[in-house]
Amino acid sequence: MTPTSPGKGTFPRYRYLAAVSAEAVGGGMYVPVSLLYFHRVAGLPLGQVGGALTVAALVGLAVSPFFGALVDRLGARTVVAVGFAVRAVGFVCYPFVHQWWQLLAAATLVAVGDRSFQASIQALISELAQGAERQRMIATQSSLRNAGFGVGGLLASLALAADADWAYHAVVLGSGAGLALAAVLIAGLPSGRVPAATTNTTEADGKASGGYGAVLRDRPYLGLTLATVPLAFCYSSLSVILPVYTTQTLHASASLPGLLFTVNTVLVALAQVPVNSWTSKWRRTRVSAMGGVVFAASFLGFAVLSALDGGVVLVSGLLLTTVLYTGGELLHSPSSGALSTDAAPDALRGRYLAVYYLSWSVAKAAAPALFTTLLAVSANLTWLLLAGGVLLGSLAMLRLEPRLPAHAVRPAPEAGSAEPGNAETAGEPTGTMSGAAASPTRRTRRS
Repeated sequence: MTPTSPGKGTFPRYRYLAAVSAEAVGGGMYVPVSLLYFHRVAGLPLGQVGGALTVAALVGLAVSPFFGALVDRLGARTVVAVGFAVRAVGFVCYPFVHQWWQLLAAATLVAVGDRSFQASIQALISELAQGAERQRMIATQSSLRNAGFGVGGLLASLALAADADWAYHAVVLGSGAGLALAAVLIAGLPSGRVPAATTNTTEADGKASGGYGAVLRDRPYLGLTLATVPLAFCYSSLSVILPVYTTQTLHASASLPGLLFTVNTVLVALAQVPVNSWTSKWRRTRVSAMGGVVFAASFLGFAVLSALDGGVVLVSGLLLTTVLYTGGELLHSPSSGALSTDAAPDALRGRYLAVYYLSWSVAKAAAPALFTTLLAVSANLTWLLLAGGVLLGSLAMLRLEPRLPAHAVRPAPEAGSAEPGNAETAGEPTGTMSGAAASPTRRTRRS
């Protein structure tokens, strides 16, 4: 009989999904006011606001490895709850900001809490679900968070229609309330930490004392992290490149980027779970790489649109290419998240994920400067370089497939469920990770 973890069960998963939905609504409320809030309400120059937020983001990036170690020591539930709470405190402090140093202090709280999110939230999912169910939860989370961001943005728009200081304060405090609710919901989850005797462990899993040294010695996992860097840049292209490209290069309406972003958000919210159900039996490396190929096709499509004169044809082309871009996101996001989580050993999962998501953090931090510099040279060159980079990342991921744990590349199906070719696991990767090998025996059912 397969042992169960304390965090297993339907109710904890629903509670978790409610928490990430509340966090997304709060985050979505803040997005429309971020820079504007401190300029309008606190009266700070935009240059000071941007500088303070950049410094805060760099501090958050610098301390992110610390949270990986905390996840391994304290458990993901504690780190996620505290991270949400710290961000909530930061937002509550925002109405009291009147000087640059006060903004820096409050923004640093938000940035540090935000940097704790990615590695710890993926580790928490691994405590609540395993195997194919884990990828399904990642897909559901992605869908709900996109819907939550949309709802939060709508609430903020309704409040800001009043064009008054109290409305801006209400939006910021509403963001804090969403995060506080998320922290309470996460804190109420049962501990999902599984005793070593009941987990899919190896000798490497038991060597938690290896710390980050074990991660740095794991060449296949580091290869996976590096291969993800160009793919991580894709997720910033819609918010950083597209608004400038559509308005300055294509000379389209200033309202069009908002429409395209809405199309992307709605499609992810509606289609992520069905697409994941369709691809869940495929090898995650190949689904992720397929997502990269679709991303590249969309970037080439955006470049081709510069040859159009405008009008309905141009708008239609932008909409279709945005849908294609969204297809890449639907394929890549849940498969890559589940792959990086399952490829990490249980005892060091927090540290492994902290290293993996450092690639996303670096891409997010570097994207504005890199993309604006490239756009100043050539918009089409920007799209072509982005397409070439993502194709190289996808190829690297495919080449890593034989060296990654088999159970991470393709999770075992549920007990009693037949899967074509699964009985003999023909063609599945059989290699193991250096320093963090998969279990010698594949799981035969989800636990």
